[in-house]
Amino acid sequence: MKKIVIVALLSVFVAAPAFAADGKNSVGINYGTDLNGVLGIQGEFDISSMTNKQPISVQVFWKKASQTFVDTTALGVAGIYDFNALAKLDKKIHPYAGAGFKRVSETTTIPAYTFGGFIVPSTSFKTTSTDLYVTGGVRYYLTPQFDADLSYNNFGGLTIGANFSF
Repeated sequence: MKKIVIVALLSVFVAAPAFAADGKNSVGINYGTDLNGVLGIQGEFDISSMTNKQPISVQVFWKKASQTFVDTTALGVAGIYDFNALAKLDKKIHPYAGAGFKRVSETTTIPAYTFGGFIVPSTSFKTTSTDLYVTGGVRYYLTPQFDADLSYNNFGGLTIGANFSF
């Protein structure tokens, strides 16, 4: 099952740009406040030409958080709906919401220590899970190519980012 999920996520990452060639695509970086800080990168591919001109895109992301003894990484994909046209807001303000799946890998490392005069070697434990990913936020377009992104999601919490559209 693990290999199937990874292959599916990578397939979407490779195929989405080909399908989205006519739309507005972007790449970006972001920082979330959960887990002592979550750093992420993402690609977003407009698929509105495939959805009867609905403002839908596919987002593919990678996020990483490091705590004292725990490293957590998420790889995922989500469908994003842009509510700008429905909300009748300024052209620069784009509220959105999305849902998809994330594959979370968590590695816990217990460092080597001395116990009763003996050295106990370091030990690592790894767990993985596939979970639902939800996000919602607002983008503010500074220029047609750059936007600032403020969102809330279930891997990163309150997140701020910047995107470059091409």
